[in-house]
This record gives sequence, structure tokens and C-alpha cells, in this order.
Amino acid sequence: MPLPLIPLLVAGVAAASTAVAGKKGYDSYQNMKETKELAEQLERKYKKAYNSFEKSKDTTNETFEAYGKLKLEILDGTMKKFIQEFKKIKHINFTDRAVIDNLVTDQEVEQFVLNIEKQVIKAGQIMTAGIASIAGGGLAAMGALGATTTFAAASTGTAIATLSGIAAQNATLAFLGGGSLAAGGLGIAGGTMVLGGIALAPALAIGSLIFAASTEKKLEEMYAKKAEVNTEVEKLSSASTVMDKIRLTTISMQELAESTDHLLKVNIRKMATIIGSVGVDYRKYSIEEQKTVHANYKLAIIMRDILNTTILNEDGNLVPNIQSVITTEQQKLSAF
Repeated sequence: MPLPLIPLLVAGVAAASTAVAGKKGYDSYQNMKETKELAEQLERKYKKAYNSFEKSKDTTNETFEAYGKLKLEILDGTMKKFIQEFKKIKHINFTDRAVIDNLVTDQEVEQFVLNIEKQVIKAGQIMTAGIASIAGGGLAAMGALGATTTFAAASTGTAIATLSGIAAQNATLAFLGGGSLAAGGLGIAGGTMVLGGIALAPALAIGSLIFAASTEKKLEEMYAKKAEVNTEVEKLSSASTVMDKIRLTTISMQELAESTDHLLKVNIRKMATIIGSVGVDYRKYSIEEQKTVHANYKLAIIMRDILNTTILNEDGNLVPNIQSVITTEQQKLSAF
């Protein structure tokens, strides 16, 4: 007996509906799976870039602090010793034939000694109080900025407070403590960009999409999020590159200061020996002894210039001529 037509149609429609529902359910499952996998991939990518950036930032900050500490130690140590010995000598005249290679006036010598002595005193105040007394990134400020800049606004007794305050005034140093950074752009065409917009949450709100990722729309949103994450990763990568360049430049300045410090210490000992054996009257020194005194003076000038060199400008970028400064000072040292 033939089966009734209507029940067959109903059965067919039901089967088709079940198939369609199954297909939709499968598609939804696939969308959710793909969305979650993409989200986890993006999160890993972003976290890797962010962690690398954080490492570069922290390492750069530590390098500034190490250089800042070295500057203070040199001022309170070698430069202080230079001033103590050099000031003992009377009737210094660097315009005679013994030191004809660099003519200076007595007034220039006196002004040089006075300016260095001021920095020595301020560095001594900080060292006496202890490095730990410098709060708010002041030690990093001493490393990133020139000694003249960091001490400019400080009067006797306020060097520590002023040095600490400078860190808060400088955009890059504030960034190194968790603020914002003006960094080199993305490639040649990128120009300059401010990275203050970098998201602090590594996941970039990706998680909110994972749990509601059962539709095709959510998958589309995740692909849109992919473009956002890639942009942020590119920013972080660029910032890390800039940080590494700043750090390496600071290390070069630190090595230059250490080399000069070593040479100056050797020459100060020679000068002290001359003073001890011949006396303090420059006019009674032999030509070689006068040259030794002048060598001390020239090395102290080189050291002053190194300590006063600012590595970062107000925009938080490397000073444009910083590499030429390093090269010039290295060439001067090669003469000793």
C-alpha cells in the first residue's frame, strides 16, 4: 500500500531541516574554533612584542642609571682630585712654547676650574647623601642629560632635589618610568610617531571576542582585530629598535668616559709627583713637566665635555650629532 504523500513530505522537510541545522551548527563551531585560534595567536604575538619592548625599556633605563652613577663617581673622584692638585700650581701659563699646541689665557683656565669645581661640589653632595637619595629617575637623568643641564638649576644644597625633578620634566625619561616616548618611525616613510597609544593590556581586549565567537560576524571582528594587533606590534618593534640604539649609544659614551678617566688618573699622579718634588711654581718646571700639567688640563677639558654631553634631546630622541661627538672625543684621546 503506498505511503501517504504528506507524511513523506514532512519527513523530507524534517530531514532537510536537520541537515541545515547540522550544517549551521558545524559552521558555527568552526567559526568559533577559528576565532579562538586566531585570538590566541594574536595574543601570543602581541605578548612577545610587548615583553621584548619592556625588556629593551628596562635595560635602557638601567644603562642610563649606570652611566649616571659613573658620572657622579668621576666628578666626586677623579675630577675632584684634579681640581685639588691643579689649584696648587701657581703662575700657570699655557701660552709658552712648551704648550704652544693649545693657546689659552689664564682667565680661561680660572673659569674652567671654577665651573668644574661647582659640579664637583654638587656631585659630592649627592654622593654624601647616597645614591639612593636620588628619587624619581634622577640617576637616569644624570646619565641621559649633560651634567651642566642636570645641575643648571641647582644651587648649593638643592642638587639632589633638582636632579630628581629633571627626570619628571623629560618626556623620554618619564617614558622610561612608564610614560610616553617620541620614537623613530616605521621605516623611512614612517617619519616620527608618538607611542603613547600602545595598549597596556597584552591581550588588547581579544578575550572579549573569544567567548562570544559563535558567529561569522565575530570571526570577521577577529580578523579586524588582527590588523590592530599587527599595528601595535609594529609600534612596539620600532620602539624596541629605538631603545636599543639609545642604549648602545649610552654604552659608547660610558666607555669613552671610562677611558678618559683612566688616562686622567695616570696624569694626575704624574702631576702630583711633580708638585711634590719641584714645588708649585709653574715657571720652575721643565718643559716636560709643563707638558704634563698641560696634558692634565686638556684631559680634564675632554672629560668635562663628555660629562656635559646630552644624549637625548627634549623630544626624547638621540641628539643628532651625538655620534660625531663620540668620534671627535675618541680622536682627542688617541693623542695621549
